[in-house]
Amino acid sequence: MPVLGRRTVRIGDVFQILTSEGVCYGLVTHSHEKWGFVISVFRDFYDQEPEDFASVVAGSPQITTTFLIQHAVRSGLFALVAHVEVPDHLQDFPTFRGTNNLKGDDTLWFFWNGKEEWRVQRPLSEAEKRYPEGPSLPSAPLLIEMIQKNYRAELDYI
Repeated sequence: MPVLGRRTVRIGDVFQILTSEGVCYGLVTHSHEKWGFVISVFRDFYDQEPEDFASVVAGSPQITTTFLIQHAVRSGLFALVAHVEVPDHLQDFPTFRGTNNLKGDDTLWFFWNGKEEWRVQRPLSEAEKRYPEGPSLPSAPLLIEMIQKNYRAELDYI
């Protein structure tokens, strides 16, 4: 479905991100009444526009975050380039994690799945290290910097 010129963001929209390393793409996966849209960013760079955007967003995202994508599109920072079905592996609302007291093994972690919040005071499991940080609302420049620095939640979890 062509979206060229459309500036109202919908779940399933693919948007283009221009970085110093090349062009990559993000996908709008969810909407939340308080935090707005959830996006997934895929760190594959393209020399030309892909023919099949569904295959672009079929892999594992580099970054998942809440993001003011509607503002970024209306401001001309990112352009909508396609609309696809959200892949099965991204259908569930992501579980986010955060902390405000880094104390090694005694750190108190907060988890949130869009509806419920819970806390644990222990080291993160390997699966929990892959949960995205947040919810947060990075700026467009910060999102681009995260892409360029190859940010990964499981590696940069503290």
